[in-house]
Amino acid sequence: MYWKKVLGQGTIRVATAALLLTQLLGAAGSVSAAGKDVEVHLIGINDFHGQLDTTSIVSDKKAGTAPILATYLKEAQAKYEHSLLFHNGDSVGASAPVSSLDRDEPTMEWMNMMGFDVASLGNHEFDQGIAALKAQIFGGLDPKEGKVTHAGAKFDYVNANVIETATGKTLIKPYVIKEVGGVKIGFIGLVTKSTPAKVSPSGTAGVRFLSAEEEVEAVNKYAKELQDQGVETIIVLAHDPASTKEGVTTGEAADLAKALPADSPVDVIVAGDNHALANGEVNGKLIVQAYSYGTAFEDIKLMIDPATGDVTEKSATVTTTFQEGVKEDPESAAIIKKSLDKHPELTKPVGTTDGSVTRTDAYNNEAALGNLIADSMREADFGDKASAADFAFMNPGGIRADLPKGDVTFADLAKIQPFGNTLVKLELTGEQIKTLLQQQWGTNADGTPNTKTLQISGLKYTADFNKPVAERVTGLTLEDGTPIDPAKTYTAVVNNFMAAGGDNYKVLVDAKSSLAGPIDLDVFYQYIVDTYKGASIEAKNEGRITNVAASTEQPETPVNNESITRAEFVTALVDLLKLNEVTTAPAFKDVAANAAYADAIAEATHAGFIQGYGGNFHPDRDITREEAATILAKLIKDQASDKNAATIIAGFEDGKTVSTYAVKSMANLIDKGILSAAEKNLLQPKQGLSTNDAKALIQKAVAAKAS
Repeated sequence: MYWKKVLGQGTIRVATAALLLTQLLGAAGSVSAAGKDVEVHLIGINDFHGQLDTTSIVSDKKAGTAPILATYLKEAQAKYEHSLLFHNGDSVGASAPVSSLDRDEPTMEWMNMMGFDVASLGNHEFDQGIAALKAQIFGGLDPKEGKVTHAGAKFDYVNANVIETATGKTLIKPYVIKEVGGVKIGFIGLVTKSTPAKVSPSGTAGVRFLSAEEEVEAVNKYAKELQDQGVETIIVLAHDPASTKEGVTTGEAADLAKALPADSPVDVIVAGDNHALANGEVNGKLIVQAYSYGTAFEDIKLMIDPATGDVTEKSATVTTTFQEGVKEDPESAAIIKKSLDKHPELTKPVGTTDGSVTRTDAYNNEAALGNLIADSMREADFGDKASAADFAFMNPGGIRADLPKGDVTFADLAKIQPFGNTLVKLELTGEQIKTLLQQQWGTNADGTPNTKTLQISGLKYTADFNKPVAERVTGLTLEDGTPIDPAKTYTAVVNNFMAAGGDNYKVLVDAKSSLAGPIDLDVFYQYIVDTYKGASIEAKNEGRITNVAASTEQPETPVNNESITRAEFVTALVDLLKLNEVTTAPAFKDVAANAAYADAIAEATHAGFIQGYGGNFHPDRDITREEAATILAKLIKDQASDKNAATIIAGFEDGKTVSTYAVKSMANLIDKGILSAAEKNLLQPKQGLSTNDAKALIQKAVAAKAS
């Protein structure tokens, strides 16, 4: 799937505003007026990723770890007479070493100890293939190295959209019925349809994933089966992405809600995968997601009529698991201690540094830490019995901290690469490698440079900033000075975020072949252990990248009077706002998922700036002044009344030519001083915008939004 993976970007550090949103959206549910309804609380988490001992930072406070999370969950359940505990996918995979070194059996042991009632599959449950998935869930010898025997889950796993090709049946049972407080609740499981693009081909060998249309049919089918068994309260544990922003919930889980009938018996859809906050209602279905890594949990309150089984009221709160003032759960701590005792290397320093191995200026130049990470990626074992890759590329935004001075522990490495990204080996031509390097240099909407210099291994190049981007890369060679052949095919390792075109590295989606491999942090950790053996960790700038600064004598910026297209306008707006929330491709029929502007259009749709019409967006058509105004007006909070808007527009000679849908939008921008007459006293609403005029208009609107 040609799409960026925002999951890869993680949510270990969550903005204060998002936490405030959690509190606002998570208002306590009201008491049933009937007074006889059964109150049931579904307490859940998603995307735990085996982070048993990982402390995350949320709003500059410590949060998470299994012992802290367990205390919250146990206290939540203790408050209620009737409750169920669930996990919604990716309980394992991209896990902390305390879990992953034993094939995530410690995490499964923790979930059994906690008494989870039901769980769904996430894409990471498929990381090691179907046999490993079944061993973890049902018990048995793990197929990887044959060293771990799983006890199996003491709770139910459900999934309805993964089909075994050999039998034509669901991989595991599609749903389960739980009875609590005398009422029955049905749980149907789903996993994101993009799973095959997120794991290696071997991970999904022997199964197929239902299409969006088939998925809706399956949910309807199993909901009917549940109703036939007397179940009217139905929860879909959908490991599908969703986000709630400014009261609007979007994403695959929201798309599912919209696709289901308005009178569907489905009451709640629990989302996952993109590690975000979701808490809102779409088409009558409550959609909830509680971030990731055990930094939060959801409490879904249901009021159920015991006579009919129907949900009469529903609401949810999402609570952050801050550590301060919270006692660790001793049973959870004991599981971690047992694993650490088995792997003492996790508590010992992996080496030391003099404080010079840092990411300093990694966005613009070669950095010592960037070299170290790229070298480790290049040596990664993909299980294909191949030698080291020719090249490795690391995006600077994925390097989140420096190596500290003094002792370096695994925890320090985890802070540097916290996202749990999967490494991907690609086949690229020399020409594509050059294009990749050119894609480091973007431009913001205001014309300023947007540079994301890749940290590299296996090659050297010079970048002459006196030349245009298409000619900027010179002297592109291997480490030994051998020129890179444009026509030759090379192997290159990147992370899955980049492989999906993230950070504008679009050329990577056109790779000849792609092989998913290990987790970046695991590779980095093992490389440090094997290379430095506990001694001094050394890395430095080696002249892999040589930047030739542009002349200080800058030519006058030419005026660009060319018309700007609808896609270009939206892209400029999204870039200036730095929007990066979307995990699904745009839904417009005329916008290909791999189009250069697809990300921006999806982001603008998600933010509510654009809607298109007739299922199309018409990306290549020049944008008109009134269309641009309609988009930008959505940024402005204070809106003019219909009466005032009509008065403002009537003041222009051609006011009557403004389309009805654009009157209020144009008036709002005029009232704010953002939009002015095209010439004299004419609005010229159907006239196209030049590139320069469009950027100026966008900058004014964004500035007004911030004020």
